[in-house]
Amino acid sequence: MEAWWEGISALNKAFAVGALFFGVLFLWQIVGMFLGLDSHHQADTAHDQSDMGHDQDGGDHETRANGAGASFSLVSIRSAIAFATLFTWAGTLYLTSGIETALALAYSFAWGLAAMFGVSYLVFKLVQLQEIGNASIWTAVGEEGSVYMNVPEGGLGKIRVKVSGTVSFVDARSADRGPLVAGTKVRVVGIVDNRTVEVVPMENQEGV
Repeated sequence: MEAWWEGISALNKAFAVGALFFGVLFLWQIVGMFLGLDSHHQADTAHDQSDMGHDQDGGDHETRANGAGASFSLVSIRSAIAFATLFTWAGTLYLTSGIETALALAYSFAWGLAAMFGVSYLVFKLVQLQEIGNASIWTAVGEEGSVYMNVPEGGLGKIRVKVSGTVSFVDARSADRGPLVAGTKVRVVGIVDNRTVEVVPMENQEGV
């Protein structure tokens, strides 16, 4: 290894160091993306938005259902790291093989662009899938259902309600944070997150 290091050019050494650094950074980003390390921030944002009122939630529902939130972006932190990773790794391998420097840089740049586009497309599709899931639960807003598992005071229970036209069991909390016993007829009035709805008992709406 030492002999190899001493035998390569300064440019090749720079590429090798960059390949090691960006390779580790790229793996960390990919693992984080699939394990959902940003989910806590997203959940907190969804929670805050759910408390801003039914009218505002309705507007957000329309935006989500139309898929307007998902847009393809070629340039991002992840795609830039992907470009740097493949660019430096390809450069290291091409320069080590003895290929002409200009060609090595051109080929490496092409590999970097391919990685940049691939990661951007992958993130775009993942965001689309997440938005489709979020839009689906929004179809439950306004639907009538019944408490399946008791909703404790200030806590979560489970209700039986139609989601996208199909009867489903979803997590729920009371809009006034009060308890709801199993069998209580309820109406969905808001969304807490992509798996939890906010409900009010039907008797509260009598005479309205």
